[in-house]
Amino acid sequence: MFRGLSEEQLEQIAARLHDHTLPANQLLYGAGERAENFYILVSGQLLNQEIHAGQRVGEYLLEPGDPFGAESLLAGTDRQAAVSALRPSQLLYLTGRDFQWMLAEFPQVAGSLRHLLFGRELLAQVEFDWLEDNEVVYYVARKHPSYLWFRLARSVVVAIFAMLIFYFAISAGPGLQFYLVLAGATLLFGSVGLGIWEALDWRNDFYLITNLRVVWLEQVLLSSSSRIEAPLANTQSVDLHTALMGRLMGYGDIIVRTFTGTVLMPSVSDPVRTKYLIEDYAARTKRQNRQARHESIRQAVRQSLGLGTENGSQPASKPRLPMVDHTQRFSLFKTRTVNGDTITYHKHWFSLFSSLALPAIFAIAVLIGAPVVLGGFPKTALGWLVSIVAFLAPVSLIVYRVLDWKNDIYIVTPETLIDTEKKPLGSEVTKSAPLANVLSLENHKVGLLGLLLNFGEVRISVGDTALSFSNVANPALVQQDIFARMEALKTKQQEGKADEERQRMTEWLRVYEEERGRGQAPEAGEQAVE
Repeated sequence: MFRGLSEEQLEQIAARLHDHTLPANQLLYGAGERAENFYILVSGQLLNQEIHAGQRVGEYLLEPGDPFGAESLLAGTDRQAAVSALRPSQLLYLTGRDFQWMLAEFPQVAGSLRHLLFGRELLAQVEFDWLEDNEVVYYVARKHPSYLWFRLARSVVVAIFAMLIFYFAISAGPGLQFYLVLAGATLLFGSVGLGIWEALDWRNDFYLITNLRVVWLEQVLLSSSSRIEAPLANTQSVDLHTALMGRLMGYGDIIVRTFTGTVLMPSVSDPVRTKYLIEDYAARTKRQNRQARHESIRQAVRQSLGLGTENGSQPASKPRLPMVDHTQRFSLFKTRTVNGDTITYHKHWFSLFSSLALPAIFAIAVLIGAPVVLGGFPKTALGWLVSIVAFLAPVSLIVYRVLDWKNDIYIVTPETLIDTEKKPLGSEVTKSAPLANVLSLENHKVGLLGLLLNFGEVRISVGDTALSFSNVANPALVQQDIFARMEALKTKQQEGKADEERQRMTEWLRVYEEERGRGQAPEAGEQAVE
């Protein structure tokens, strides 16, 4: 929020800040109270619960560095949220008068604050059911409104063309007039439908920044749906690209680069501030990981010194794995099965049935059509043989393709991704990749059938190669499963490294205490002799 201010300007704001300490489980302010202060969380963790008509309609966590409490001050209304401390927290705050002074004195701060608040307001209007239990959404945005305006220009052009047809229909003859009016009405209704389609399509596309990842969620009505993401901790750089029109209108493209993969976020509103947000949240994630590691070491040191664990220290929450197969209670052709920590996926049943359609039609045609063509059942052994072979050929092909469908599987284990393709009585190809090497994930549902039947492709970028889970049912859930295991594996690896560091530190301290004791013993003996 204060990026771009000079040291002198920062000192002017800092001189007006006040300290406040909030114990755990204590309420800072409640819904309906008068808004008096603007806050910045320095340390600890707060819970912000949105309240409307006495009902909780949403909530999100506030982490160190987050500003809050500005909405009601800007609108001049009472608090619409309740904020309480989940952990002992340290706050800085500006009074309402000083807050208004800051906005008037430093317009860039006001612009950054409104940019952040717009994302929070949008977050209260939408819901994302694919988020992890421990995942917090920091920011949500849509494409810039000018993107919608340019798309709506097409429907406006069609509507103008329809009006021109109506104009020519006035002076046309009775025979031609009917067809001109019909064509004009068709184009006019088509332009209205196109405009509604463009507006709904624009509303369905989102950019998200969470504590775990950066996401581009794109849904094309009646055409496709995709979610492209990259772990926030893997962010290497955030690049910005703007054209002349984008600079004039206030939008641009943001490219989030990981080790080898990228997440492209086109036509983002206020791209410079959004770029800063991604960079700040990525730095926050890395900083929190370091702090958690240091806290773990500190607790180990306290235990080795016999001081015990400090009260109030809480271990980091672990991602919860979706171990219950809630997508299909019963299915003859089950496409997702869970066995312990391992999830196995088959291709969607539509891919199976579409491959069986022609041989099944041919088998039915032989079974029903042969007696009709021959005027009854075959009269000779050769006729029976030919009929049986003609019937068994497509049936054998059906059995082969069913077995082929069952043998093509994708497996997600706690540490590995596996893609196996096995031909009945033929070759078998298995590809695998460690979960730890996954750089980015994408899921795509293409075409009307893909949207209606909910199947598509999950693309996994692993180093300089890629895996593709093709034609899987509910690709968003498959991507969610993979991401959950990535987070669980990362947590496990971090805990393993922390354990090694604790053990090494404990051993150092033990040796240090032993050597210090040996060094002090002679001095005590010498004093006794003297």
